[in-house]
Amino acid sequence: MKVGPQELVALAAFLKRRSGVIVDASKAYLVEARLAPVMRRHGIDGFPALVERIRSGREPALEQDVLSAMMTHETSFFRDKGPFETVRRMLPELIRRRSVARHLVIWSAAASTGQEAYSLAMILAEHFQEALAGWSVRILATDFSEAVLARAREGLYADIEVARGLPQELRDKYFVRLQGKWSISHECRRRVEFRRLNLIEPWQGIPPCDIVFLRNVLIYFDIPTRAKILERMHGVVRPDGALFLGGAETMLGVCDRFDRVEGVGCCSYRPRPLRKPSG
Repeated sequence: MKVGPQELVALAAFLKRRSGVIVDASKAYLVEARLAPVMRRHGIDGFPALVERIRSGREPALEQDVLSAMMTHETSFFRDKGPFETVRRMLPELIRRRSVARHLVIWSAAASTGQEAYSLAMILAEHFQEALAGWSVRILATDFSEAVLARAREGLYADIEVARGLPQELRDKYFVRLQGKWSISHECRRRVEFRRLNLIEPWQGIPPCDIVFLRNVLIYFDIPTRAKILERMHGVVRPDGALFLGGAETMLGVCDRFDRVEGVGCCSYRPRPLRKPSG
């Protein structure tokens, strides 16, 4: 099924309004490929009918399916490695600074099917089990799509998924075979709390965070939306905490509220104190 110019404009406006994701004429092929299965599932015979049903506002399940289908959920365990090694090296100092409160919060803000959050849980279990004994440690994992969050909560991964980035020794230690797949251990699963959150909507219940992974999601937004999200992040990341973006993402020309900190094959960002008004 082909999407016409008018339907593409209408769908682009819907996606921008509800998710912040930008779709232009060059992405028509992507709209057709990703929404064709959604239309078949809902018995819709063309893009004009799809737009009409979305405009009716009476089918929230269809709207959610369209939004979820158009989001990119590419992820893997220990993706790009550098940010995870940087976290491993910065945690001893963070733990020292939090030794009185004994409380640590890590937020995976575009968690997809859970590999990023579980990778962070494995780092804590592998290297900081004793140091964090008796602490309140929270890994908050959020995503726009309930469908991918359901998969993340399930914690079951195919052979090809665990083969991407997950060292065999960690697979053998933190996973068991179940139903022909690999199931994440209870030790890692209990550390992670999965919740639905749309980054362009109010961030209900997000606590001050020590480490935030906001990786490979800003590239899908326009610059004003990126700026708003990063400004809000400035109020969430603790003053001595760290924000990680994707390798292809930058704050240059978008937000000046963070200082760049070199890491292991990557960088992180530390909130810059805001200047108090003079007078």
